[in-house]
Amino acid sequence: MKVYSLIDITETKQRRNNSSDQKAIGQQANWMTFMQTMMLRINVICETPIVVERTQAELKELGFGSSYTGKHKVWEVSCKTDEYQYFPPIESLEEDFNFVPVIGQLNETIKINNNVFRTTPEARNIIFKAED
Repeated sequence: MKVYSLIDITETKQRRNNSSDQKAIGQQANWMTFMQTMMLRINVICETPIVVERTQAELKELGFGSSYTGKHKVWEVSCKTDEYQYFPPIESLEEDFNFVPVIGQLNETIKINNNVFRTTPEARNIIFKAED
């Protein structure tokens, strides 16, 4: 499973008790929110996200909401399960993630609508793609 997010889900490993960097703490909080929401239905292992700047055409091709125009940073994460488990349907993941709160104003280049993950077509800021 490949996940694409316009929300900053950088894994920093920074927490309140070991850092004074509020941005890094917020990024880690978003990463933990992402991981915990991914694991509502099944245990997963996800690689560290990479950040890629994508053009408007690429955003549209991936399936992000039509309200995002221009170039934007996209956090890309590959996730897998063990050999005996399968990912739930993408619709279930979208249902789990829709309106989950996040911390905004980190390194994302979009204006986050209400500081939540959105899976509805116009404001979609997180995408799930099954890999072959």
